[in-house]
Amino acid sequence: MDLYNGKNWKVVFVDWCQEFVGDCIISCDKESLSELSDEDWQELGKLEKELERVSKKLFNATMFNFACLMNNAYRDNERPHVHFHFIPRYKNELKLFNKIYKDRHFGYNFWKWTLNRFKQQKDIFTKEEKLKIFEMMKEEFNYE
Repeated sequence: MDLYNGKNWKVVFVDWCQEFVGDCIISCDKESLSELSDEDWQELGKLEKELERVSKKLFNATMFNFACLMNNAYRDNERPHVHFHFIPRYKNELKLFNKIYKDRHFGYNFWKWTLNRFKQQKDIFTKEEKLKIFEMMKEEFNYE
């Protein structure tokens, strides 16, 4: 589900898993970071800043992880493309849809827990709730 589709970048809401409320992917069609132009970097910075603003306003996010990891494309024999994971992190509990969301590993690298099914962060939201999160973000998102 696209939050934004611009000249150089697209922001995709991670509707398949909201382990971290507001999780998005910012992607373009370039194959490596060295191909990004000054204009690409400038737009990327504005998009990241806007995602931070939206996540703070709607969900009271504390801080943000921003990671560029391209290993899967090579592992899966796909064409690589530059993309960044935007992951809001939460020091405090968040009440959303009568549920309490807790960032279990706040202050730690989120990838560390991903492969351990006993320690990984759980996605507590239904498909319908994820759609509502997306709609909230889409309504608030304002890139200029």
